Amino acid sequence: MLPVAPIRSYREWSIKTKLLAMTGLLLLSSVFFESYLSYTRYTRDFQRQSSEKVQQILDQVTLNIDTYLDDLYRLTLYPYRNEGIMEALEAPSPATELAQLEKRRLIENYLDEIMIYPRGDIVRVSIVTDEIYSSARLPTKLVPNEKPEEYDWYRQALATQAYIFVPDSGSAAGERGGKVRTFSVAKQLRSISNTQVILGVIKADADYSGIVDILEKAEMGAGGGLYILDADNEFVYASADAHKVTALSGLASPDAIADGYLLSTASVPRIGWTIVAVNSVSEMNREAIATRNRALLFSVGCAVIALLALIVLTRHFLKPLLSIVKLMKEVEMGKLDVTFQSERRDEMGYLGAAFNRLVGRIGIMLRENTELVKEVYESKLLQQEAQINALFNQIRPHFIFNTLNLISLSMQSGKQEKAIEHINALSSILRGMSQWDKEMPLRKEVELLHAYLGIQSSRYEGRLSYAIDIDPALFGHHVPALLLQPIVENAVVHACEQRKEPTTITVSSALLPGKLLLEVRDDGPGMDEETLATLMRKVEQLEDSANANAAERTRTGIGLVNVNKRIKVKYGAGYGLSIRSAPGQGTAVTLAIPYPDTKEG
Repeated sequence: MLPVAPIRSYREWSIKTKLLAMTGLLLLSSVFFESYLSYTRYTRDFQRQSSEKVQQILDQVTLNIDTYLDDLYRLTLYPYRNEGIMEALEAPSPATELAQLEKRRLIENYLDEIMIYPRGDIVRVSIVTDEIYSSARLPTKLVPNEKPEEYDWYRQALATQAYIFVPDSGSAAGERGGKVRTFSVAKQLRSISNTQVILGVIKADADYSGIVDILEKAEMGAGGGLYILDADNEFVYASADAHKVTALSGLASPDAIADGYLLSTASVPRIGWTIVAVNSVSEMNREAIATRNRALLFSVGCAVIALLALIVLTRHFLKPLLSIVKLMKEVEMGKLDVTFQSERRDEMGYLGAAFNRLVGRIGIMLRENTELVKEVYESKLLQQEAQINALFNQIRPHFIFNTLNLISLSMQSGKQEKAIEHINALSSILRGMSQWDKEMPLRKEVELLHAYLGIQSSRYEGRLSYAIDIDPALFGHHVPALLLQPIVENAVVHACEQRKEPTTITVSSALLPGKLLLEVRDDGPGMDEETLATLMRKVEQLEDSANANAAERTRTGIGLVNVNKRIKVKYGAGYGLSIRSAPGQGTAVTLAIPYPDTKEG
């Protein structure tokens, strides 16, 4: 049996192993975390959209039922359109049986014409005066005992001019046998010659097939249902008996999730009905779960492929570094005739060339004056480090990282033209930053501002808007490079980045005798007097105190302090920055530089 190698501690791992382990852990963690967040947000948004959609369906069902009832109500107004019928109803009861029979035949023939109505849910239309006139599709009586005054709907109709809704007016024989539940609409009938005279009541009976047709057109999906309850919480309609208890709970807590079902309600006030929609949450989220699983599998597969590619690339890129490490160990043993052989032109090639130069210089130091060569070398190294630090502060790695991330997101979302636009803008900014110690036309400075603010506006997704209102006649005037960009960047950071409200940044110009004023204004939160005074003291500090300001200069870069210092050193104490601000009124930074072409007038 082969011996098992002991597990080495993390400190003993090679840089390749550490790099692969940390990258793989971060990659897989980000995949699972992103998949979980995406699923959670998608599920929440989908449930919200589904709830809104169901509510819209319920509102439409309610509207359709109201429209349906309006049609029934209009049916009770038909007699007013026929003068002959109204005259017959207003006339006193005929004395002879023949005349009574003719009156009944006239009225009931008219009711028969009303019954020739395209809707098959109307089962009876009746007029109750001193006599009962009726026309029906089914052979049933209006009232079994011929005494309508004993019924509540009749008494209520005589007592009010409003429509009377009778939710359950009995049952009638269906076309295929059995009983069909009906409801009715009753309306007081008045004389047209004297509106104070009540002639009787007109009543229209209908079965529930019309309302059922409206409800069946509302699709609630698998595992769901639609229910109607009356004022006594009795079921008028139920698409499925399985969820009746759940539907009743929806009356107590509408627009909620109970026992895995999404409940939505709507009411029909004029008849006291409540419509409850029941939707299965698991059924609603089924596609979301399938999408999540597919996305997770795809992400894990991509992560595995990325790890395999990383292993190959790491081995390829770290091979020169490992070779340099091996040569360095030989140098430590006193062997100075070693040389790193490589034709690479990247950082590894530079590191190998630097190693060769270092070994060569070490040989020279051993042959000549070691201390002098060491001092010169350290001086050059410090100078290079200072230049690199200055360039690093100019480039703003955080801004470049955010911009590259924005470009990546634009390309991934198919916005190729937007990505190219951001790449061109970033290229312009980097070219301008490489000339930070030179002068350039004001036109170039404005172009850099457009590029920078364009990127930031896209990054903040509409929360940042800007306007550059500089007189084109000033574009040929030369100014120190990157004069306005640090001020604009400061406005973006303090006015837009730290809050969610929309922010507008305005850059404008003005001419005074002997001066050019450039102003950067934002409508951000502003500053109180104490904060403004502290900032002005920092801006006006011109002494080069290493112990007091070194850390701040490292953090600030070419911020307001350095811009003000550059202006005063170049043009004198009469020029520089001034700042105005108040809480809730934004901040305005005004930059004053010489403009000898300005003429007093």
